[in-house]
Amino acid sequence: MNLSRREILLLLGIFLLGLIPRLWRLPYDLQVHRDQGMHAQAIWNIWYEGRISLLGHSTDADGIWHGPLFYWLMTPSFFVGKGDPAVAGVFQAVLAQAGVFFLWLLARQLFGPKTALVSSLLYSISYGLSSSARWLSNVTPVLPLSLVFTWCLYQVFCRRPRFLPAAAFLASLIAELHGAIGLYLYFALAVIFFLSHSFRHLNRRLIVISALAFLLPHSPLVLFELRHDFVISKSVIGLGQSASAGLGLSLPVIIYNWRILFAELVNLASFPYSWIAAMLAALSLFLVIIRRSPPYQFLLLYIGTFFLATCLFRRGAIGFFFFPLLPLFLVLFSQGLALLPRLLSVPLLLFIIGLNFYHWTNFLTPHLALTPVGTSNLITHQDRKNLVDWLYHQTSGQAFAVWIYTIPYFQDDAWNYYFTWYAGSRYGYYPEATSGFSPGELKTSRYFFNLYEPDDDQPGRLSSWLQLVEQNFGPVISQYHSDDAIVEQRAFVR
Repeated sequence: MNLSRREILLLLGIFLLGLIPRLWRLPYDLQVHRDQGMHAQAIWNIWYEGRISLLGHSTDADGIWHGPLFYWLMTPSFFVGKGDPAVAGVFQAVLAQAGVFFLWLLARQLFGPKTALVSSLLYSISYGLSSSARWLSNVTPVLPLSLVFTWCLYQVFCRRPRFLPAAAFLASLIAELHGAIGLYLYFALAVIFFLSHSFRHLNRRLIVISALAFLLPHSPLVLFELRHDFVISKSVIGLGQSASAGLGLSLPVIIYNWRILFAELVNLASFPYSWIAAMLAALSLFLVIIRRSPPYQFLLLYIGTFFLATCLFRRGAIGFFFFPLLPLFLVLFSQGLALLPRLLSVPLLLFIIGLNFYHWTNFLTPHLALTPVGTSNLITHQDRKNLVDWLYHQTSGQAFAVWIYTIPYFQDDAWNYYFTWYAGSRYGYYPEATSGFSPGELKTSRYFFNLYEPDDDQPGRLSSWLQLVEQNFGPVISQYHSDDAIVEQRAFVR
């Protein structure tokens, strides 16, 4: 597909425009919570301690783990940043925006350059997509990779089976980043491959290459399974048979998943005005029903099979499960706007653009922030550095101990990483490690601090914790906070 010089310049301009909301103050405002701290520590262990694992991080299902490819993907950015999560966040944000190139190619092939222009512009300025790109997570790379996958899948749909190995490889790669999303992509790939009759054009060489491409991203996990008696596979089978989260199609789950998808569409295009997203979704549905051309058939088949796959599990979907579908809805929204009279479509498009521009100032605003990370508390990358700096300033090089209260309770991976990376490189020593928190357990510490954040959901738990701290280490003699991160120095002095 040849792009004109004008298209190339427009695309580059749209790409650069999309970097503004994705990178604006990101080195300061990046939110690092439990998962981000856990990922960062694992990547630190790979580069600085040579601990390369065949497993990634655990999922929220007992006994099921992701593969290690996310850690391997992010290791170079952590190396360049010398462990700084903000550098990794910038890398992910740029990677997420790079998906606009494949969205342009896909939309142009489906419906022409005007649709490519509008959908790519909406992708770049979308408050919801910009918020997701600012999320340092294993899910964030799924969006650009799924756009490449969708473009390859459309080639397969058009009976160009030479793209099957690439589609199989990308689906497996995404599955290693997030297993559930990859599983839904497998389902869509299988259905489209067979219904498009691409299998009739296969040869033995292409079958072998596709099989190898499918297996390659899974090879670390397969090796782990072979060495550990397929322990993860057994857990997956057990989950599939679970009464609460296993296989099973039901109307309540379909309704629930549709509500989750619609909420994502509102965030995608018109947050917080759901009526605009509802109108655009209705126009999109109208288009895919009345139009019989191959592009609409592909979109209907892909979106329908993916959504159906999410409904085959009783637990229901999570918002980011639908990341691969969101750019396709932008393509349909762009086509839907073209159905409206120009006097209506142009003002509506300008309103959507202006609305998303306006929300670029709300990435950290309570109740308006859409970045799917952490809790309602605001604790940024800079906040964590500020607290560490204050704490070390108070100790003046003397040994100390810290007791940490986080949400979720006892999951203080983020703070542990900032002591490992930031404090270790800047101050050269760490808090004293203890197995409990009573004065008698401290061997070298001369000072004691407690570090916490508000707990609006369970204030009694935080209150009890603070009482226990005071009983053991005395009253507060000094306090510092940065946004919702709070540190207190106690009267205990050895």
